[in-house]
Amino acid sequence: MVTYTKILFCTDFSEGAQAAVPVAVDLAKKYGAELHVLHVYREAGHIAEFEISSQADTEIRMVQPPGTEVEKRLDTLCEAISAELGSCRRKMLRGKAGPEIIRYAKEAGIDVIVMSSHGLSGLEHALFGSTAERVLRESPCNVFIVKKRGQ
Repeated sequence: MVTYTKILFCTDFSEGAQAAVPVAVDLAKKYGAELHVLHVYREAGHIAEFEISSQADTEIRMVQPPGTEVEKRLDTLCEAISAELGSCRRKMLRGKAGPEIIRYAKEAGIDVIVMSSHGLSGLEHALFGSTAERVLRESPCNVFIVKKRGQ
């Protein structure tokens, strides 16, 4: 029998990630699991200081450190999830998304990772590979990949 006690939901705030929120919340409700919400950001000096959105090639999203609008969005998301579940663990990490997600899952004893199949990294995916693919290959636990409608 499958039992999940700790679920990790990864978000980059893309439309795809938003489509995965209800899946993560439903799994947490079903199993009475603790839901962790993780956002990984990159600092200037990493591979690039910006990412080009897969949703519109002309949209440029600057990489933002804690204390910015991204942190406020994470707080808002966790407040909404907490209203449904009663609680939510929120975490921001600095670095490359794939390795940080995997590291966090190991350290926190996560049972399943819920994430979108596609995020905001259109050009980066073409050059370096997908975060979802890397997490799927290297994860210490099950990974639930959610596709946005129309993908």
